[in-house]
Amino acid sequence: MQRILLAIGGAAAFCAAVTFLLQIAIARGLPATDIVLVTASATMLLSIGAAAFAYRAFNRATLVANELERLTRSMDAAIKDVSLRSDRDATKLDDFNTALSDRLNVLAAKIMPADGGDEDSEPQSRKGKQTAPAPAAEDSANVSAVDVALRRMIVSGQPDISLQPIIAAGRGEAGGFELHVHVQPEDGKPVDIRRLARTVADVDPASYERLTVVTATEAARRRLGDISEKMPAHVAISSALLQDGLELATVLDIFKLHPALARSIVLSVPADLAQVQQHSATLELLSSQGVRIAAEEWTGPVAELDTMKKAGVKSLKIPAERLLDRVKLRKGQPGGQALIERAAEAGLDVIATDVQSEDDAVELIDMGIDLMSGERLSAPRRLKT
Repeated sequence: MQRILLAIGGAAAFCAAVTFLLQIAIARGLPATDIVLVTASATMLLSIGAAAFAYRAFNRATLVANELERLTRSMDAAIKDVSLRSDRDATKLDDFNTALSDRLNVLAAKIMPADGGDEDSEPQSRKGKQTAPAPAAEDSANVSAVDVALRRMIVSGQPDISLQPIIAAGRGEAGGFELHVHVQPEDGKPVDIRRLARTVADVDPASYERLTVVTATEAARRRLGDISEKMPAHVAISSALLQDGLELATVLDIFKLHPALARSIVLSVPADLAQVQQHSATLELLSSQGVRIAAEEWTGPVAELDTMKKAGVKSLKIPAERLLDRVKLRKGQPGGQALIERAAEAGLDVIATDVQSEDDAVELIDMGIDLMSGERLSAPRRLKT
């Protein structure tokens, strides 16, 4: 458009100049034959210029039309490819989403009677109901087999993963996923490992945590499990990764190269790490790349909230038993409702973890908790890749 306007302006200026010269010639008594010759010459030059411009415009239009046709074909191919991959992923995740929907339906059924009951009645589950004990740990033989499988997995660099939904009760869908590494020993039961809870021979914790972050980023890139900025993958890390310069640099490089994927990852760390200056600075560096931080096991001091927010903490993960006041508190420690209120005042989301039953989930919703996870709500499910 700009070139067309420029050409029209140039032609107008040329005509004005010719007209001006002709007027001067007429005023000075130039013979009529010479005036006709000059006018014809000017007209010829203007016609040649217009023809050249039209020819160039025609070629440009043809080129643009060909480029648009090529782009249209490419887009059609891309759309078909995305459609095929979406159908494939939908097939893989059908069981996963069905299980999550079933759990949400159970919660909805639990909530409805609660809303219709006596508002003044005190829930019995908060203090009086005791939850069932956790399943016993694997026997020593299975633990040894798991260690062997874990070492083999780290060497291969291609771990299987399981996703445990963090249920967003208000939206009726997953609000994120806790990422676990799925380890299948040759003989024995498979286990899902969120964070290494013990020392494993020949397994470097920093390398393991770096591998989990890389795997989560790759899953986000491939949209496995619908991992996205709206439903991020929560990856548990510890001081091992934060203080290992080489492994940390690898993680930072990945997030620098793929800033969009960084927003699909939440790094989950113990809350006390954010109070250590060295670790707090590292967390702040990670959050500057777009990664969100979640702090676990915050005990309630208001002064710690500002430090955690500066380090990039966006949410707090607190066990359901703590929120429901079922654990013995030290003198001066706030109750569960006070924790929720303090977090809300600081602008931080609270995620209830280790929810043991649907009744507990309903009570947490009544307390204002929207995000929650737990084995009894939805256990980790292996993601088929």
